[in-house]
Amino acid sequence: MTETTVHVVDPEVATIKPGPRFGLTSPWECYYHPAETATQGGFECEMDELVVYGEIPKGISGTWYRILIDPHFCPKPNTPFVDGDGNVSAFRIENGKVSMKIKYVETERWLLERKAGRRLFGLYRNPFDNHPCVRLANDSTGNTNIIYWGGNLLALAERGLPWALDPDTLETRGADPYGGQVIAKTFTAHPKVDPHKNELVVWSYAAKGLGTRDICIYSLTPEGEVQNEQWYKQDKPGWPHDGWITENWIILSNMPFTSNSDEVLKAGGDYWTFIPGQPSEFLVTPRKGSKMDRPDWRSGEMRKYTAPHGLVIHTGNAWEEENGILKLESPFTSHNVFYFWDPEEYERAKERPTGDWVRWTIDTHQPDGTAVAPAEILAEGIFDFPIFDERMTGRKTKIAYLGQMIDSVNTRPVFNGVVKLNTETGVKSVFRRSEDSSVAEPAYIPRGPDCEEGDGWIIFYSEKENAPCGELVLLDTNDFTKPIAIVQLPFRLRNQVHGNWVQNPHPETPLPPLTRPIRNVVPSTKYSQMIRLE
Repeated sequence: MTETTVHVVDPEVATIKPGPRFGLTSPWECYYHPAETATQGGFECEMDELVVYGEIPKGISGTWYRILIDPHFCPKPNTPFVDGDGNVSAFRIENGKVSMKIKYVETERWLLERKAGRRLFGLYRNPFDNHPCVRLANDSTGNTNIIYWGGNLLALAERGLPWALDPDTLETRGADPYGGQVIAKTFTAHPKVDPHKNELVVWSYAAKGLGTRDICIYSLTPEGEVQNEQWYKQDKPGWPHDGWITENWIILSNMPFTSNSDEVLKAGGDYWTFIPGQPSEFLVTPRKGSKMDRPDWRSGEMRKYTAPHGLVIHTGNAWEEENGILKLESPFTSHNVFYFWDPEEYERAKERPTGDWVRWTIDTHQPDGTAVAPAEILAEGIFDFPIFDERMTGRKTKIAYLGQMIDSVNTRPVFNGVVKLNTETGVKSVFRRSEDSSVAEPAYIPRGPDCEEGDGWIIFYSEKENAPCGELVLLDTNDFTKPIAIVQLPFRLRNQVHGNWVQNPHPETPLPPLTRPIRNVVPSTKYSQMIRLE
């Protein structure tokens, strides 16, 4: 006879509802929050034949590369959202079908931590907070932007030099693909492709090491040759995160931050500190340095023009007009979105922030230190992540595509609209997702090599706050009322920082899927059920 044990449950105990995960905790709660709904990371995968609702035009042939910030090991508490390992999320469109691949950038930092089985790197850009065994290691994360140049994908983070990746397999080819040509130790996350001169325009700040005032500007040929190298010194360490190019000029947007001293870093401080009230700055210099035919500019001169306090984080297009006038477009943000670098005891403004889309005017005949005229407001609202038809880089344009933050019911402020703005007519088309949805930075796909400015399609990632799956949304630029296609993903993805659409570099040859090639197979008869045994 088998004994039976009866468990009597106290009715009062039975009514107690356990908290999430029965009170169990994880160090990851400081990063993945809210823990129940935050999008997880830390994985690699590949898929083809993604589910498509609607129809993707057969004429689209290319790859959308996105870079995600995705720490492989649990970060320290209060790690800013700009820090973590770079993970590439790529979507290839060919013949109306979509394949995808997600793969980490195999940086030295990522490999060292994988080998150790633990986190070794500490605060953002603070080598004194790293484990002593990696204090002199290459800590560049490649986590901010990803572009295609000269047959390589370049995974970029402005704290170091690029990582080169294979465009099809996403395998990491190595660090510093242009090594030995320039001594600059950093590389902007927002280099500019000049399609008219077929060169990549690059700048490096803190170019001689941590916290230095040096800026290096140069260009790269498709073969990887460095040209037009120029060196400058800022009057103080600054943060020129993004910039513009025209035919003859490069303009860097210097945001109101300063880098902290080694003593502050050794004491566990942050690399950056926000400077309340400091004017925004435009650092302007000829692209060809001493070869510029302007007698009012000294050889090797860089001028600083000032604007009201605020942040120009990302930029649109720029062009030249007569008499040395430069026109620059950008969002202009009234508040510091990098709140984790606010100085102690700083009180943030109570009023609603703004992020208008504006046009700046710089007169290059004016001397160093001149304050520019107030920016022309082209659209009011909170905008960021601007894109334009980059076939027109450095030449006058009228079409801008923007992410917009529209009032929503999300539990956090998010961008939930995509805008097409005609700056000549003022006509604005807005595609807004549902109130509980968000959108990431869009990318522009030209309808053809000779299509009109801005004509084609817009692609972006979107998700609902509590939905288990994300999706890619494809809009026709001539109709923002509804998508022409939605690509259903099997899960949500971590939000991208930046990304870029890369047209098929060999349009006469279809692109292969991003998934591994299928090994050769032929039909066999040995196992056929139609061949009956005697």
